[in-house]
Amino acid sequence: MYAEKLENAKGFDEIFALIKSIVAKRYGLHRAGLGLVLADLPPSVLGLHEMGSNSIVMNRKMLEAIALEASNNIDKNAYIFVVLLHEYLHSFGFYDERRVREMVLDIVEFAFGKEHPAYRAAVNPLSIIGKKNIVLEGLNSIEPPTIIKDFDRESMPFIG
Repeated sequence: MYAEKLENAKGFDEIFALIKSIVAKRYGLHRAGLGLVLADLPPSVLGLHEMGSNSIVMNRKMLEAIALEASNNIDKNAYIFVVLLHEYLHSFGFYDERRVREMVLDIVEFAFGKEHPAYRAAVNPLSIIGKKNIVLEGLNSIEPPTIIKDFDRESMPFIG
C-alpha cells in the first residue's frame, strides 16, 4: 500500500502527506504547518530544518542531480521521501542525528521493508543511483531559494 503510493506520488505534497501518515501511525507524532524551500546548499547537506522554524530546506542541486541520475520514479521519490522524513523528524525536536537516522530506518522498514529502494536510501541517500557519479554542474551559481506552494496541505493560511 505505502510502496504504491510512494511510487505514484506526483509531487512533494503527496510524498509529504504519505510521510505524515506513516509517522503518525508508527510513532503517534503529527505536525502541520511546515513549508518546503529548495535552496542551493553544499553537496554534503541534503536537507535541513532549523530548530524552531516552520521550514524544511532541501538541497536543490542534489535534487536536480538525483532527478537526472535516478533510473526510475520510485528511486527519485525514495530519495525525496527519506530526506523529507529525516527533516520532518527534526521538526519534532529530535536533535540527535544518530537517533533521527535510526528512526528513519525504523519507519522505512515498517512502511516498505528492507528490499525497497527507500530502505537503501535511508541507509545512504545517494545509493539509489548506484555507482553512477553525480555531476553537480553549476555549483558555483547560486539561485534564490524557491518556496514550494501547497507543500503541507493541512496548513491553514492566515486570514488578514
